Amino acid sequence: MMDPFVSALEELAEALLAGEDPEGALQDIAQEHDIPPPALRNRALRAFGPLESYRERQAELKKEREQTARRRDPVFAGASFLAAVASLNPRLSAEERQAEIERLAAEYDVDPAAHRDAIARLRRR
Repeated sequence: MMDPFVSALEELAEALLAGEDPEGALQDIAQEHDIPPPALRNRALRAFGPLESYRERQAELKKEREQTARRRDPVFAGASFLAAVASLNPRLSAEERQAEIERLAAEYDVDPAAHRDAIARLRRR
């Protein structure tokens, strides 16, 4: 038989990632799985750390994994950078747009000069 905590913790992780209230989700899931809420809370804290910041920490981890993947693959980094530039707000002033391009270049670890022609083509759309 499977440990009831395993599926309860999986459900709790999903609820936290979906932005549900940690305490409410914990109470509901503990009840569904016939687990005392304090026991589930203790297991969850050991597994996930502070429940209130779980979602933010997972988002940071995802961002770090994506950055690592981009560093390993310059073509992927360039494409990701250009996609981000393409989605910039068209109402930005030239200075704001240039500042955003510089910020994105740093975030994606690319040289914006290497993508000057592609950026110029994006602007004409």
